[in-house]
Amino acid sequence: PFTFKRMLSPSPATERLAEIAYEVAMITKNNNVAVAQNKREKWSNVPAFLVALVSGQATQTPLHVIDGSGSYRSKDEYATQPLITPQTERQLEDYACSCAAVQNVLLSLHAEGYGSKWATGPVIRCQAFRDLVGAKRDEMVVGLVMVGVPLGGKLPRKPMKRRGLKGDVLQDIHIVE
Repeated sequence: PFTFKRMLSPSPATERLAEIAYEVAMITKNNNVAVAQNKREKWSNVPAFLVALVSGQATQTPLHVIDGSGSYRSKDEYATQPLITPQTERQLEDYACSCAAVQNVLLSLHAEGYGSKWATGPVIRCQAFRDLVGAKRDEMVVGLVMVGVPLGGKLPRKPMKRRGLKGDVLQDIHIVE
């Protein structure tokens, strides 16, 4: 039920994505041009993007208004659309499956020496982004994965502090009689 779509930089698609990020930041950051330009610059320098979509979801309805002719047109292609969550058990399972697939992609990228970031938020929830990636009405955008090489070209090898398995991550079930 899930699909990954790829955008490689530089390309018209990634240039459009950086512009969408700029326009969304202008809305969400109260027309702060410096913040929006910084976001556009950062997104312009990302070497690759993966978009994760899951199909069979509730209709991801964009905000629309009826114009004078009675037809629908986009109110604002950069406005954050309402989050339409999975409505059925099957939709929830498909969404969870797609999230697991994204996590597997992140692990694979890391094993190959790439850095990545799984992004959600207002950029992926605007109509301009959905149009860019060709999302169908029943497809939910699970996330946008930014892919590149970490600064300095090497992944950090310092061991991270891990949570303890027993009692923290793994908890035994005890039945009290």
